[in-house]
Amino acid sequence: MPTFQYKKLVRDNIPGWHRENGHTVKGRTLTGRDLRAALCEKLHEEADEVDAALSKQELTEEIADVEQILYDLCAEEGILPSEVETARLAKADRKGGFRTGAYIETVTIPNEEDKWAQYCRQDPDKYPEVTEDEL
Repeated sequence: MPTFQYKKLVRDNIPGWHRENGHTVKGRTLTGRDLRAALCEKLHEEADEVDAALSKQELTEEIADVEQILYDLCAEEGILPSEVETARLAKADRKGGFRTGAYIETVTIPNEEDKWAQYCRQDPDKYPEVTEDEL
């Protein structure tokens, strides 16, 4: 009898489908921090599947999975969809969207005390500082 390790959050109906087919399912119900962490992990998994989608239909289904996870994460955290939309619109108004494809390789800031230099230095994994030789 083959046994397969999942070790991941699955859609609500999947355990029942397995049981209906005579499969033995071992697992648990996640709540609180554990559920939030699993939803975030699942979001990363589904984002990778969006990247790997080979057709419009596949891409649509993977985006739907991402959207479902976001809806469930919001519900778990008590965030209303209208709050997300308000935040999205405000951020788009302030910073724009991503449709133009603006992509930054590096930013050189002439003043060491500039607030953006300080901002970037607070997160060196995200914004590594490079030397002139590396440019």
